Amino acid sequence: MDVKPRKSPRQARAKATADAIIDASTQLLLDQGYDRFTTARVAERAGVSVGSLYQYFPNKAALAAAVIDRCCDAFVADLERALAGRPRITLAECIRAIVDVILISHHLTPDLHRIVIELAPRIGVAEKTERMNRRMAEGIEAVLRMHIDEIAPAIDLATAATIIETLLVALAHRAGTTDPAPDRTDAIARETTAMITRYLAAR
Repeated sequence: MDVKPRKSPRQARAKATADAIIDASTQLLLDQGYDRFTTARVAERAGVSVGSLYQYFPNKAALAAAVIDRCCDAFVADLERALAGRPRITLAECIRAIVDVILISHHLTPDLHRIVIELAPRIGVAEKTERMNRRMAEGIEAVLRMHIDEIAPAIDLATAATIIETLLVALAHRAGTTDPAPDRTDAIARETTAMITRYLAAR
């Protein structure tokens, strides 16, 4: 299945058209799901011709892949912004910042989160979410290295970062499925922060 864009927009007008198409794709995936999702409906929602859409995306799988790309890139950017300058605060505060981005940001759009997780393997682009997870683990490891004096010497930081990323992604998936109340989500975030901090703490 061809999920690569036909071309990358270079001019501002072309970028605006491609962005409008991806926006419309996101809305229709949320409203109707992938099975009822068509290029014709996307073009209509985006206010462009089907021919214009096909200049950039060859089929509906390529549109869904573009939505997944945007979601993954936005999520990693959110995490990087949340962690910027974190050496100046405690390890526990850093962990809570990570937890907030991965758990609470996912919780704010559970339907879109489910779409990304379910569609990526279905359309053959599971490597996109896997790459996002690797980037998350790398970012977590970088933060842990900044707080090495607060972490038990026996802990391998790369392994710890992978464990933390895997735990938080699993919790985010569960939150996306069960859609807990906001106060419940905050309680889960507090307990998760405490658990991870205790795991890392110097003994």
